[in-house]
Amino acid sequence: MPSPRLALTRTYLAPTAGSAPGGGELPGVADVGPEVGVTSEETHYDTSDLALAAAGVSVRRQTAERTSPAPRGWVLELPGRGPRTHEVRHALGRAVRTAPAALQRLTWAAARGRSLGPVLALSTDAHQRDLLDADGQVVARLTTRQVQARALSPEDSSAQTWGEWQVEVVDGRRDLLDAVTDAWEALGAEESDRTAQLRAVLDGPDDDEGLDAVSADDSAGAVVLGRLAQDVGWLLSQDPLARIDAPDAVRSLRVASRRLLDVLGTFAPLFTEGATEALRAELTWIADVTRPSRDLDVLAEQLLEDLDEEAAGHTAGSGTGDPAVVAEKVRATLADRAAAAHAQVLEALDSQRYRDLVAALEAFVADPPTVKAARRAARKVLLPLVADTHRAARDAYRDVDLDAEVEIEHDVDHTHAHADTAALTRLRDAVAASRDAAAVVAPLVGEDAEEYVDVLKELLDLLDEHTDTVVAREFLAGLVEEFGSGAFVLGRLHALAEVRSAVAFHDVETAWDAANRKKLRRFLK
Repeated sequence: MPSPRLALTRTYLAPTAGSAPGGGELPGVADVGPEVGVTSEETHYDTSDLALAAAGVSVRRQTAERTSPAPRGWVLELPGRGPRTHEVRHALGRAVRTAPAALQRLTWAAARGRSLGPVLALSTDAHQRDLLDADGQVVARLTTRQVQARALSPEDSSAQTWGEWQVEVVDGRRDLLDAVTDAWEALGAEESDRTAQLRAVLDGPDDDEGLDAVSADDSAGAVVLGRLAQDVGWLLSQDPLARIDAPDAVRSLRVASRRLLDVLGTFAPLFTEGATEALRAELTWIADVTRPSRDLDVLAEQLLEDLDEEAAGHTAGSGTGDPAVVAEKVRATLADRAAAAHAQVLEALDSQRYRDLVAALEAFVADPPTVKAARRAARKVLLPLVADTHRAARDAYRDVDLDAEVEIEHDVDHTHAHADTAALTRLRDAVAASRDAAAVVAPLVGEDAEEYVDVLKELLDLLDEHTDTVVAREFLAGLVEEFGSGAFVLGRLHALAEVRSAVAFHDVETAWDAANRKKLRRFLK
């Protein structure tokens, strides 16, 4: 499997000739390395209708002179959040007619299994300078390049040229990135959209239209379908990132599937009877498949932070186990389980069942089986349905015994939580459905609905934190037998999880009271 590379990069159209300015008063920069010339040739690959370019994805075959420091090989570039991009590199090989199977697999969401052929030739003449810290370590790289691009069809296509300045920082140095780009913007540089530029070279369709803003005149069906289309698009954008296990990608894919599940459930009355049931069953399957990976992400984040704090306060020879040793064993265990969970995600994403689900979602949005209610005014139809979700959450809240979890009891083999886990899960699902339903109408209603969504999110955060502590305690209890003296450290971590659980559970009542205020729900009237 190719390995992903995460870069924090910004590229600007050069406003003037000459090298990209850098150095001087920049945070953490003590010196500037010598300028290095780099020339390279790239061939970009896409489907015949440029599906990758439309999705902001790039697959290219890079070649360079043997003496050039430019990398050689295949590169898949996926858009991340903000300035982040994710790169997957693959050996050059001999194939030139189509991209390697491993990269085509990662671009399934955009290409849908169609072969990727050469569509554009691009050559660059670049000059790079490294920014160095006081120890001589590279903290950023500035690149000035002249780009020439030509569509490969028709053969007599004319080339287009432009200049670029690019900054790439190391170790997530956002402060350094912002300092450099602020200086460039002061000189009149504008951030470059390489995808838009290459699409202009290829003379492809304009992708800047996006979804129209929701208006008061929209029908109920138009509002709901607009949100469904948005969420399907988000799910597909996370597909390749989840495949390379990019940070938070599996979690985001799971959020998209759960949001689609909630919206289809709440607004089912807009569609023919039973039309959403099969979709919801398959979305539940995806949510279940991605749950272990999401849980391990959250678990690792919290446990390793706790172990670092334990190690900082550890006294050698105390006989309570070394937190550093425990941390290494916990890290190894988490890594093994995370690898297994990710393999499960990959198996699902490569399955025909998942592909059928994506096709069914897109078909539903493109040709929805709506009923008469979907053609009525959005506020009149949708607000009562959102109100129903709040009533369902209120009923679920009444089933939770808030006085039950006074303490955690332990015996030799088990840990007993007094709180009714099933009731809390039902409450969490009901609150999430209400939050997601309100988010659909928020563009229509305005600030009142947005405030309601925010308050429900605070309640959800508490419920999720409580659930995460249950997962943590089960994980820690399962390690005790094999950790020997390190079991003492695990016990302290277990106690921390118990405290977090109790605090979150205690705060649920206050958070619910805030979410249940009549004034907050006045937009539903």
